[in-house]
Amino acid sequence: MSLDLNVYVKQIDDSIIPKWIERMNQFDMECEIHPDFSFNDHSGFLPFKIRLKNPKNEELKDKEFISGFEFYKDEFDLQKELESLQPKKSFFQKLMNKSNEKVEYANTEIDSKLADCKLVLTFNWGSHNSLELRMSSLSSAIISELTNGICSYPADDIWYDNKTIVEDAHKELLEYENSLKPTEWRMHKFEGWNE
Repeated sequence: MSLDLNVYVKQIDDSIIPKWIERMNQFDMECEIHPDFSFNDHSGFLPFKIRLKNPKNEELKDKEFISGFEFYKDEFDLQKELESLQPKKSFFQKLMNKSNEKVEYANTEIDSKLADCKLVLTFNWGSHNSLELRMSSLSSAIISELTNGICSYPADDIWYDNKTIVEDAHKELLEYENSLKPTEWRMHKFEGWNE
């Protein structure tokens, strides 16, 4: 199973990385992003080295793990997206010269914010590693907050409010992690970046 979180931004560059990681480390962990990561050219799995500070599962204490998520950056153009959503006119609609109904990407308020966005960042996480939800949900929320972007969970058509997005993401991931029994944790020890 894998799911996506999308963050729509006007622009993004590597100057945000230190702020992103500093903010990540405010949530009961010490993490480092792969040293070669750049928003300019990265596509695919994005690894992090992680040490949990106060894990409920004692077996995870004082150990370093590797986890992350699939990360993609693509161009975004709201007008093109709206055009692709516009239903094709039927023969009779064309004959009667009926105008198309207005379509929305999300809703009027979100669409007005998306109009300025030029990129969509995709954070794809799976259930084969128990820390992927933590890393993808916090990363997408923090980047959305730092860039004044717009974050969504397209599977359920949820659009998040940036005022509480990071705290809400942290609360949700803790609920998930606390629901896991010690034998249900799927982890990978950190053994280097494997360049």
